[in-house]
Amino acid sequence: MKKLSLYKKWKAGRNDSGKVVIRTKASLLKKNKLIKINYNLRYKRLGFISSFQFIPFKNKIISLVYFSNGSFTYYLNNDNFKLFSFLFYNLPKKLKKIKTRMKNFLFMLFQIKKLSFVSCLELLPGKGSQYTRSSGTKSRIVKFDYENHTVFVQLPSGVKKIFSYYSFVMLGQMSVSQHLNCTNGKAGYWRSFGIKSLVRGVAMNPVDHPHGGRTKSIKYPQTPWGKTTKFK
Repeated sequence: MKKLSLYKKWKAGRNDSGKVVIRTKASLLKKNKLIKINYNLRYKRLGFISSFQFIPFKNKIISLVYFSNGSFTYYLNNDNFKLFSFLFYNLPKKLKKIKTRMKNFLFMLFQIKKLSFVSCLELLPGKGSQYTRSSGTKSRIVKFDYENHTVFVQLPSGVKKIFSYYSFVMLGQMSVSQHLNCTNGKAGYWRSFGIKSLVRGVAMNPVDHPHGGRTKSIKYPQTPWGKTTKFK
């Protein structure tokens, strides 16, 4: 048997040792490990925004932040973030003299004025950012309940939700507001990014895939070579 070329091996889905490999470019992109974004804003050390990075298929901009103790992390980028600026919650006493030159982007909800726009909201203190994380989105503070220590916030969807008084948020709107103008209405949208749509196994013939045919008797998901993919 002749040796398959690299392209044919990729298309066939097997390598020299006979193991199943990734069949499509789309699954290859999914398998690649993306950068881990830190959604926990409760880090009270002085940070320095050193660089920005764009994630193409998610249309997100993330910022690389270095902290005073030597650690670093990736945060979602806000419209107020500027390159080579400082990121902090409580400014150290040594730097309070130059506070006028340094802007704060991290706040607790009770520190922000009513009707202000915020993003990356925590539902409860310490939970991490769970709401308003998509590109170009923003929420609005509607009302403060000082007795129950809660805040009434209107989300981008229009839904009004109650958040804790001591939840951390970012002041301002998330970056890449043009993302709202992008519409993924057809398969050709992703073809322009080099991703080819994948045919479902159920839509194939029994010869081509274990899920093929019109019996619809799939007990558990299988690969095109009959091996289980889940419930291992």
